[in-house]
Amino acid sequence: MRRPARPRPAHTYFPGHGNSGHGVRRYRIRLDWKPGSGRILAAATLTVVPVEPLEVIELDLARLHVSRVDLAGAPARFRHRRRKLLVAAPRPLPAGEPVEVTVHYRGVPRPVGIPELDDEAGWFTTREGIRVSGEPVGAPSWFPCNDRPDDKAAYRFEATVPDGWQVCANGTLTQRSPAGRGRTTWVYEHAGPMAPYLATLAIGRFVFHEQSGGPPGVLLRNAFPERLAERAAHDFGRQPQMLTAFTELFGPYPFEAYGAVVVDDDVGDPQEAQTFAVFGTDRVDGRRGYEDEVAHELAHQWFGNSAGISGWQDLWIKEGLATYAEWLWWEACGEAGARTLAAEHLAELRAADPDTVLADPGPAALFEDWVYSRSALTMYALRLTAGDEKFFRLIREWLARYRGGNGGTRGFIVLAEQVTDMPLGGFFQEWIYRRALPGIPGPEPGAGHPE
Repeated sequence: MRRPARPRPAHTYFPGHGNSGHGVRRYRIRLDWKPGSGRILAAATLTVVPVEPLEVIELDLARLHVSRVDLAGAPARFRHRRRKLLVAAPRPLPAGEPVEVTVHYRGVPRPVGIPELDDEAGWFTTREGIRVSGEPVGAPSWFPCNDRPDDKAAYRFEATVPDGWQVCANGTLTQRSPAGRGRTTWVYEHAGPMAPYLATLAIGRFVFHEQSGGPPGVLLRNAFPERLAERAAHDFGRQPQMLTAFTELFGPYPFEAYGAVVVDDDVGDPQEAQTFAVFGTDRVDGRRGYEDEVAHELAHQWFGNSAGISGWQDLWIKEGLATYAEWLWWEACGEAGARTLAAEHLAELRAADPDTVLADPGPAALFEDWVYSRSALTMYALRLTAGDEKFFRLIREWLARYRGGNGGTRGFIVLAEQVTDMPLGGFFQEWIYRRALPGIPGPEPGAGHPE
Protein backbone atom coordinates (compact mmCIF):
# COMPACT_ATOMS: atom_id res chain seq x y z
CA MET A 1 0.00 0.00 0.00
CA ARG A 2 1.38 3.39 -0.98
CA ARG A 3 1.98 5.66 1.98
CA PRO A 4 -0.08 8.88 1.74
CA ALA A 5 1.33 12.34 1.32
CA ARG A 6 1.35 13.93 4.75
CA PRO A 7 1.17 17.70 4.83
CA ARG A 8 2.29 19.08 8.17
CA PRO A 9 1.91 22.26 10.13
CA ALA A 10 4.99 24.49 9.96
CA HIS A 11 5.91 23.65 13.54
CA THR A 12 5.17 20.44 15.40
CA TYR A 13 6.82 18.85 18.43
CA PHE A 14 5.55 15.30 17.81
CA PRO A 15 5.94 14.69 14.06
CA GLY A 16 4.96 11.03 14.35
CA HIS A 17 1.42 11.96 15.40
CA GLY A 18 -1.51 13.27 13.40
CA ASN A 19 -2.19 14.06 9.77
CA SER A 20 -3.39 17.37 8.35
CA GLY A 21 -4.87 15.81 5.19
CA HIS A 22 -8.14 15.09 6.96
CA GLY A 23 -10.11 15.90 10.10
CA VAL A 24 -12.43 13.85 12.28
CA ARG A 25 -15.94 15.12 12.98
CA ARG A 26 -17.13 12.40 15.38
CA TYR A 27 -15.83 9.38 17.30
CA ARG A 28 -17.94 6.50 18.56
CA ILE A 29 -15.82 4.23 20.76
CA ARG A 30 -17.21 0.89 21.94
CA LEU A 31 -15.20 -1.37 24.20
CA ASP A 32 -15.67 -4.39 26.45
CA TRP A 33 -13.15 -4.51 29.30
CA LYS A 34 -12.01 -7.64 31.19
CA PRO A 35 -10.63 -6.78 34.66
CA GLY A 36 -8.59 -9.93 35.11
CA SER A 37 -6.54 -9.77 31.93
CA GLY A 38 -7.00 -6.07 31.19
CA ARG A 39 -7.97 -6.94 27.62
CA ILE A 40 -10.45 -4.97 25.58
CA LEU A 41 -12.54 -5.98 22.60
CA ALA A 42 -13.32 -2.72 20.81
CA ALA A 43 -14.63 -0.96 17.73
CA ALA A 44 -14.28 2.72 16.90
CA THR A 45 -16.28 4.50 14.21
CA LEU A 46 -14.81 7.75 12.97
CA THR A 47 -16.53 10.28 10.73
CA VAL A 48 -13.58 11.45 8.65
CA VAL A 49 -13.64 14.56 6.46
CA PRO A 50 -10.83 14.81 3.86
CA VAL A 51 -9.26 18.24 3.52
CA GLU A 52 -8.01 17.21 0.07
CA PRO A 53 -8.73 14.19 -2.16
CA LEU A 54 -7.39 11.14 -0.32
CA GLU A 55 -6.47 7.65 -1.40
CA VAL A 56 -5.32 6.59 2.07
CA ILE A 57 -6.59 7.62 5.50
CA GLU A 58 -3.86 7.66 8.11
CA LEU A 59 -4.78 7.20 11.78
CA ASP A 60 -2.78 6.88 14.99
CA LEU A 61 -3.13 3.63 16.96
CA ALA A 62 -0.54 2.02 19.21
CA ARG A 63 0.11 -1.65 20.00
CA LEU A 64 -3.44 -3.00 19.77
CA HIS A 65 -4.33 -5.66 17.18
CA VAL A 66 -6.59 -4.56 14.32
CA SER A 67 -8.76 -7.39 12.96
CA ARG A 68 -10.90 -5.53 10.43
CA VAL A 69 -11.54 -2.09 8.97
CA ASP A 70 -14.67 -0.96 7.16
CA LEU A 71 -14.74 2.13 4.97
CA ALA A 72 -18.18 3.51 4.04
CA GLY A 73 -19.71 0.24 5.21
CA ALA A 74 -17.51 -2.08 3.14
CA PRO A 75 -14.35 -4.00 4.12
CA ALA A 76 -11.20 -2.04 3.33
CA ARG A 77 -7.54 -2.93 2.89
CA PHE A 78 -5.34 -1.67 5.71
CA ARG A 79 -1.84 -1.79 7.13
CA HIS A 80 -0.97 -1.28 10.79
CA ARG A 81 2.58 -0.81 12.02
CA ARG A 82 4.71 1.67 13.93
CA ARG A 83 1.64 3.20 15.59
CA LYS A 84 0.11 4.06 12.22
CA LEU A 85 -3.05 2.57 10.73
CA LEU A 86 -3.29 3.16 6.97
CA VAL A 87 -6.70 2.54 5.40
CA ALA A 88 -6.87 2.33 1.60
CA ALA A 89 -9.85 3.77 -0.27
CA PRO A 90 -11.00 1.91 -3.43
CA ARG A 91 -11.16 5.29 -5.16
CA PRO A 92 -10.00 8.79 -4.11
CA LEU A 93 -12.17 10.29 -1.38
CA PRO A 94 -13.45 13.75 -2.35
CA ALA A 95 -12.41 16.71 -0.23
CA GLY A 96 -15.08 17.92 2.17
CA GLU A 97 -17.30 14.82 1.97
CA PRO A 98 -17.60 12.87 5.27
CA VAL A 99 -16.93 9.14 5.24
CA GLU A 100 -17.23 6.63 8.07
CA VAL A 101 -14.30 4.42 9.04
CA THR A 102 -14.90 1.60 11.54
CA VAL A 103 -11.88 -0.07 13.11
CA HIS A 104 -12.31 -3.38 14.97
CA TYR A 105 -9.46 -4.06 17.39
CA ARG A 106 -8.49 -5.85 20.58
CA GLY A 107 -5.67 -6.33 23.06
CA VAL A 108 -4.29 -5.00 26.33
CA PRO A 109 -3.88 -1.21 26.11
CA ARG A 110 -0.65 0.20 27.49
CA PRO A 111 0.75 3.73 27.74
CA VAL A 112 2.42 5.27 24.72
CA GLY A 113 6.09 6.02 25.21
CA ILE A 114 7.14 9.58 24.40
CA PRO A 115 10.90 9.69 23.70
CA GLU A 116 10.86 13.49 23.40
CA LEU A 117 9.73 13.73 27.04
CA ASP A 118 11.30 10.55 28.40
CA ASP A 119 7.79 9.79 29.65
CA GLU A 120 4.58 8.03 28.67
CA ALA A 121 0.87 8.85 28.41
CA GLY A 122 -2.43 7.18 27.76
CA TRP A 123 -4.04 4.07 29.27
CA PHE A 124 -2.71 3.07 32.71
CA THR A 125 -3.67 0.24 35.06
CA THR A 126 -4.62 1.27 38.60
CA ARG A 127 -5.03 -0.73 41.79
CA GLU A 128 -8.72 -1.26 41.05
CA GLY A 129 -9.18 -0.57 37.36
CA ILE A 130 -7.80 1.76 34.72
CA ARG A 131 -7.35 5.45 34.01
CA VAL A 132 -6.53 7.44 30.89
CA SER A 133 -4.16 10.41 31.05
CA GLY A 134 -3.84 11.44 27.43
CA GLU A 135 -1.78 14.63 27.35
CA PRO A 136 0.06 15.13 25.10
CA VAL A 137 -0.05 12.12 22.74
CA GLY A 138 -1.60 9.26 24.74
CA ALA A 139 -4.92 8.93 22.88
CA PRO A 140 -3.64 6.26 20.41
CA SER A 141 -3.02 3.94 23.36
CA TRP A 142 -6.74 3.06 23.39
CA PHE A 143 -8.50 4.25 20.23
CA PRO A 144 -7.63 5.09 16.61
CA CYS A 145 -7.56 8.85 16.09
CA ASN A 146 -6.06 11.78 14.28
CA ASP A 147 -3.78 12.68 17.17
CA ARG A 148 -3.50 16.46 16.80
CA PRO A 149 -4.43 19.05 19.43
CA ASP A 150 -6.17 21.14 16.77
CA ASP A 151 -8.44 18.39 15.36
CA LYS A 152 -11.58 18.47 17.51
CA ALA A 153 -14.64 16.24 17.33
CA ALA A 154 -17.78 15.03 19.11
CA TYR A 155 -17.51 11.79 21.11
CA ARG A 156 -19.67 8.88 22.23
CA PHE A 157 -18.20 6.30 24.63
CA GLU A 158 -19.84 2.89 25.20
CA ALA A 159 -17.92 0.92 27.83
CA THR A 160 -19.06 -2.53 28.97
CA VAL A 161 -17.72 -3.68 32.34
CA PRO A 162 -18.62 -6.30 34.96
CA ASP A 163 -21.47 -5.42 37.30
CA GLY A 164 -20.19 -3.61 40.37
CA TRP A 165 -17.67 -1.53 38.43
CA GLN A 166 -18.27 2.10 37.49
CA VAL A 167 -17.22 4.06 34.41
CA CYS A 168 -16.35 7.74 34.00
CA ALA A 169 -15.84 9.42 30.63
CA ASN A 170 -16.15 12.85 29.05
CA GLY A 171 -19.56 14.47 28.85
CA THR A 172 -22.74 13.20 30.49
CA LEU A 173 -23.93 9.70 31.31
CA THR A 174 -26.88 9.12 28.97
CA GLN A 175 -27.49 5.42 29.45
CA ARG A 176 -26.60 2.53 31.75
CA SER A 177 -28.06 -0.81 30.73
CA PRO A 178 -27.56 -4.55 31.32
CA ALA A 179 -25.34 -6.21 28.73
CA GLY A 180 -25.94 -9.82 29.82
CA ARG A 181 -23.70 -12.29 31.67
CA GLY A 182 -23.30 -10.01 34.66
CA ARG A 183 -22.10 -6.99 32.67
CA THR A 184 -23.29 -3.42 32.26
CA THR A 185 -22.81 -0.93 29.42
CA TRP A 186 -22.20 2.71 30.32
CA VAL A 187 -22.78 5.33 27.62
CA TYR A 188 -21.38 8.85 27.79
CA GLU A 189 -22.04 11.53 25.17
CA HIS A 190 -20.04 14.70 24.65
CA ALA A 191 -20.80 17.06 21.78
CA GLY A 192 -17.40 18.63 22.30
CA PRO A 193 -15.72 19.64 20.20
CA MET A 194 -12.76 17.94 21.87
CA ALA A 195 -9.16 17.16 20.95
CA PRO A 196 -8.09 13.48 21.20
CA TYR A 197 -5.61 14.13 24.02
CA LEU A 198 -8.49 15.38 26.21
CA ALA A 199 -10.54 12.18 25.85
CA THR A 200 -10.52 10.18 29.07
CA LEU A 201 -11.88 6.99 30.59
CA ALA A 202 -11.71 5.70 34.14
CA ILE A 203 -12.98 2.33 35.34
CA GLY A 204 -13.04 1.46 39.01
CA ARG A 205 -15.20 1.18 42.10
CA PHE A 206 -16.41 4.73 42.56
CA VAL A 207 -19.02 6.59 44.56
CA PHE A 208 -20.62 9.37 42.51
CA HIS A 209 -21.10 12.68 44.27
CA GLU A 210 -23.13 15.53 42.76
CA GLN A 211 -22.84 19.10 44.01
CA SER A 212 -25.15 22.08 43.82
CA GLY A 213 -24.51 25.81 44.10
CA GLY A 214 -22.67 26.38 40.84
CA PRO A 215 -23.93 28.23 37.75
CA PRO A 216 -27.42 27.14 36.58
CA GLY A 217 -27.47 24.40 33.96
CA VAL A 218 -24.04 22.94 34.73
CA LEU A 219 -23.99 19.37 36.06
CA LEU A 220 -21.26 19.19 38.71
CA ARG A 221 -20.38 15.61 39.60
CA ASN A 222 -17.35 13.82 41.00
CA ALA A 223 -16.37 10.18 41.36
CA PHE A 224 -14.37 9.04 44.39
CA PRO A 225 -13.11 5.70 45.74
CA GLU A 226 -15.54 4.67 48.47
CA ARG A 227 -12.86 4.45 51.16
CA LEU A 228 -11.88 8.10 50.53
CA ALA A 229 -15.28 9.55 49.66
CA GLU A 230 -15.69 11.68 52.79
CA ARG A 231 -12.22 13.24 52.62
CA ALA A 232 -12.45 13.75 48.87
CA ALA A 233 -15.86 15.41 49.16
CA HIS A 234 -14.25 17.95 51.49
CA ASP A 235 -11.20 18.50 49.28
CA PHE A 236 -13.34 19.12 46.17
CA GLY A 237 -16.15 20.78 48.08
CA ARG A 238 -15.51 24.32 46.84
CA GLN A 239 -15.88 23.52 43.13
CA PRO A 240 -19.28 25.32 42.98
CA GLN A 241 -17.70 28.51 44.32
CA MET A 242 -14.81 28.13 41.87
CA LEU A 243 -17.24 27.71 38.98
CA THR A 244 -19.10 30.83 40.03
CA ALA A 245 -15.92 32.89 40.48
CA PHE A 246 -14.43 31.83 37.14
CA THR A 247 -17.73 32.37 35.33
CA GLU A 248 -17.80 35.95 36.61
CA LEU A 249 -14.21 36.51 35.44
CA PHE A 250 -14.08 34.55 32.17
CA GLY A 251 -17.66 34.23 31.01
CA PRO A 252 -20.10 31.28 30.91
CA TYR A 253 -18.83 27.79 31.59
CA PRO A 254 -18.41 26.28 28.10
CA PHE A 255 -19.71 22.73 28.57
CA GLU A 256 -22.66 20.81 29.94
CA ALA A 257 -20.90 19.18 32.89
CA TYR A 258 -17.77 19.18 35.00
CA GLY A 259 -16.22 17.05 37.68
CA ALA A 260 -13.18 15.18 38.89
CA VAL A 261 -12.57 11.47 39.08
CA VAL A 262 -10.18 10.32 41.80
CA VAL A 263 -8.74 6.99 40.74
CA ASP A 264 -7.49 4.60 43.40
CA ASP A 265 -3.82 5.10 42.66
CA ASP A 266 -1.06 7.68 42.94
CA VAL A 267 -1.10 9.85 39.82
CA GLY A 268 1.09 12.80 40.69
CA ASP A 269 0.11 15.93 38.82
CA PRO A 270 -3.60 15.82 37.94
CA GLN A 271 -4.40 15.25 34.30
CA GLU A 272 -6.26 17.75 32.17
CA ALA A 273 -9.33 16.22 30.49
CA GLN A 274 -12.46 17.84 29.09
CA THR A 275 -15.39 17.87 31.56
CA PHE A 276 -13.80 15.16 33.79
CA ALA A 277 -10.30 15.86 35.17
CA VAL A 278 -8.27 12.94 36.55
CA PHE A 279 -6.76 13.02 40.04
CA GLY A 280 -5.06 10.36 42.14
CA THR A 281 -5.49 9.43 45.78
CA ASP A 282 -2.20 11.22 46.49
CA ARG A 283 -4.15 14.48 46.00
CA VAL A 284 -6.70 13.65 48.70
CA ASP A 285 -5.62 14.69 52.20
CA GLY A 286 -8.89 15.89 53.77
CA ARG A 287 -7.38 19.37 54.29
CA ARG A 288 -7.74 20.89 50.79
CA GLY A 289 -3.97 20.83 50.53
CA TYR A 290 -4.15 20.58 46.73
CA GLU A 291 -6.95 23.04 46.06
CA ASP A 292 -4.72 25.06 43.74
CA GLU A 293 -4.67 22.02 41.43
CA VAL A 294 -8.46 21.66 41.69
CA ALA A 295 -8.75 25.28 40.51
CA HIS A 296 -6.15 24.75 37.78
CA GLU A 297 -7.94 21.78 36.19
CA LEU A 298 -11.28 23.58 36.33
CA ALA A 299 -9.80 26.65 34.62
CA HIS A 300 -8.56 24.40 31.80
CA GLN A 301 -12.17 23.91 30.74
CA TRP A 302 -12.03 27.48 29.44
CA PHE A 303 -8.32 27.60 28.58
CA GLY A 304 -7.11 24.61 26.59
CA ASN A 305 -10.36 22.68 26.32
CA SER A 306 -12.92 25.15 24.95
CA ALA A 307 -10.35 27.55 23.46
CA GLY A 308 -7.68 25.07 22.43
CA ILE A 309 -4.16 25.51 21.14
CA SER A 310 -3.03 25.29 17.52
CA GLY A 311 0.11 23.33 18.38
CA TRP A 312 2.11 22.21 21.40
CA GLN A 313 4.44 25.20 21.11
CA ASP A 314 1.41 27.30 22.15
CA LEU A 315 1.06 25.47 25.48
CA TRP A 316 2.16 28.59 27.39
CA ILE A 317 -1.22 30.23 26.64
CA LYS A 318 -3.42 27.58 28.24
CA GLU A 319 -1.04 26.79 31.08
CA GLY A 320 -0.38 30.46 31.78
CA LEU A 321 -4.07 31.27 32.09
CA ALA A 322 -4.87 28.11 34.10
CA THR A 323 -1.99 28.78 36.51
CA TYR A 324 -2.94 32.44 36.83
CA ALA A 325 -6.49 31.28 37.58
CA GLU A 326 -5.07 29.55 40.67
CA TRP A 327 -3.84 32.94 41.85
CA LEU A 328 -7.23 34.51 41.12
CA TRP A 329 -8.92 31.80 43.16
CA TRP A 330 -6.70 32.49 46.17
CA GLU A 331 -7.51 36.18 45.85
CA ALA A 332 -11.24 35.35 45.77
CA CYS A 333 -10.77 33.35 48.97
CA GLY A 334 -9.08 36.29 50.69
CA GLU A 335 -5.78 34.41 50.91
CA ALA A 336 -2.44 35.04 49.18
CA GLY A 337 -2.86 37.59 46.40
CA ALA A 338 -1.25 37.67 42.97
CA ARG A 339 1.46 40.09 44.19
CA THR A 340 2.68 37.60 46.79
CA LEU A 341 2.48 34.63 44.45
CA ALA A 342 4.23 36.53 41.65
CA ALA A 343 7.10 37.34 44.00
CA GLU A 344 7.51 33.67 44.90
CA HIS A 345 7.45 32.51 41.27
CA LEU A 346 9.77 35.29 40.18
CA ALA A 347 12.37 34.26 42.75
CA GLU A 348 12.13 30.60 41.73
CA LEU A 349 12.52 31.45 38.06
CA ARG A 350 15.56 33.62 38.66
CA ALA A 351 17.14 30.75 40.57
CA ALA A 352 16.29 28.20 37.86
CA ASP A 353 17.36 30.39 34.89
CA PRO A 354 16.08 28.02 32.15
CA ASP A 355 18.09 28.06 28.94
CA THR A 356 15.18 28.37 26.47
CA VAL A 357 12.28 30.65 25.56
CA LEU A 358 8.64 30.36 26.58
CA ALA A 359 7.10 30.56 23.10
CA ASP A 360 9.25 27.68 21.87
CA PRO A 361 10.52 25.62 24.81
CA GLY A 362 10.90 22.43 22.80
CA PRO A 363 9.11 19.15 23.55
CA ALA A 364 11.46 18.08 26.34
CA ALA A 365 10.64 21.18 28.41
CA LEU A 366 6.90 21.39 27.71
CA PHE A 367 5.74 20.41 31.19
CA GLU A 368 8.58 21.83 33.26
CA ASP A 369 7.59 23.94 36.28
CA TRP A 370 9.28 27.02 34.85
CA VAL A 371 6.96 26.98 31.82
CA TYR A 372 3.93 27.18 34.09
CA SER A 373 5.46 29.85 36.32
CA ARG A 374 6.71 32.10 33.56
CA SER A 375 3.45 31.71 31.64
CA ALA A 376 1.44 32.82 34.67
CA LEU A 377 3.82 35.72 35.31
CA THR A 378 3.39 36.76 31.68
CA MET A 379 -0.39 36.96 32.17
CA TYR A 380 0.07 38.83 35.45
CA ALA A 381 2.47 41.31 33.84
CA LEU A 382 0.06 41.76 30.93
CA ARG A 383 -2.73 42.59 33.39
CA LEU A 384 -0.55 45.20 35.07
CA THR A 385 0.42 46.66 31.69
CA ALA A 386 -3.08 46.79 30.20
CA GLY A 387 -5.17 47.35 33.32
CA ASP A 388 -7.97 45.19 34.69
CA GLU A 389 -10.73 46.22 32.31
CA LYS A 390 -8.71 45.64 29.13
CA PHE A 391 -7.04 42.48 30.40
CA PHE A 392 -10.27 40.68 31.25
CA ARG A 393 -11.92 41.95 28.07
CA LEU A 394 -9.01 40.38 26.17
CA ILE A 395 -9.47 37.06 27.96
CA ARG A 396 -13.20 36.98 27.30
CA GLU A 397 -12.67 37.95 23.66
CA TRP A 398 -10.04 35.19 23.28
CA LEU A 399 -12.50 32.64 24.66
CA ALA A 400 -15.34 33.88 22.46
CA ARG A 401 -13.23 33.93 19.30
CA TYR A 402 -11.74 30.47 19.75
CA ARG A 403 -14.57 28.67 21.53
CA GLY A 404 -14.65 25.17 20.09
CA GLY A 405 -11.54 25.98 18.08
CA ASN A 406 -7.83 26.61 18.46
CA GLY A 407 -5.62 29.66 18.73
CA GLY A 408 -1.88 30.21 18.67
CA THR A 409 0.74 32.59 19.93
CA ARG A 410 0.60 35.00 17.00
CA GLY A 411 -3.18 35.20 17.23
CA PHE A 412 -3.00 35.94 20.95
CA ILE A 413 -0.55 38.81 20.42
CA VAL A 414 -2.60 40.34 17.60
CA LEU A 415 -5.80 40.12 19.63
CA ALA A 416 -4.09 41.61 22.69
CA GLU A 417 -3.00 44.63 20.68
CA GLN A 418 -6.45 45.03 19.16
CA VAL A 419 -8.35 44.81 22.44
CA THR A 420 -5.98 46.95 24.50
CA ASP A 421 -5.20 49.39 21.67
CA MET A 422 -1.59 49.24 22.84
CA PRO A 423 1.67 48.34 21.01
CA LEU A 424 2.59 45.13 22.83
CA GLY A 425 5.26 43.76 20.50
CA GLY A 426 8.03 44.75 22.88
CA PHE A 427 6.18 43.29 25.88
CA PHE A 428 5.78 39.87 24.28
CA GLN A 429 9.29 39.96 22.85
CA GLU A 430 10.64 40.24 26.39
CA TRP A 431 8.28 37.81 28.08
CA ILE A 432 7.92 34.92 25.64
CA TYR A 433 10.63 35.25 22.97
CA ARG A 434 13.71 36.03 25.07
CA ARG A 435 15.37 33.78 27.60
CA ALA A 436 16.27 36.54 30.07
CA LEU A 437 13.54 37.18 32.63
CA PRO A 438 12.21 40.78 32.52
CA GLY A 439 11.05 42.71 35.53
CA ILE A 440 7.39 43.00 36.47
CA PRO A 441 5.91 46.25 35.04
CA GLY A 442 5.87 48.95 37.69
CA PRO A 443 7.14 48.21 41.21
CA GLU A 444 8.50 44.76 41.91
CA PRO A 445 6.05 42.32 43.53
CA GLY A 446 5.67 43.19 47.18
CA ALA A 447 6.32 46.90 46.61
CA GLY A 448 2.70 47.93 46.83
CA HIS A 449 1.23 47.75 43.32
CA PRO A 450 -2.36 46.49 42.99
CA GLU A 451 -3.18 42.83 43.45
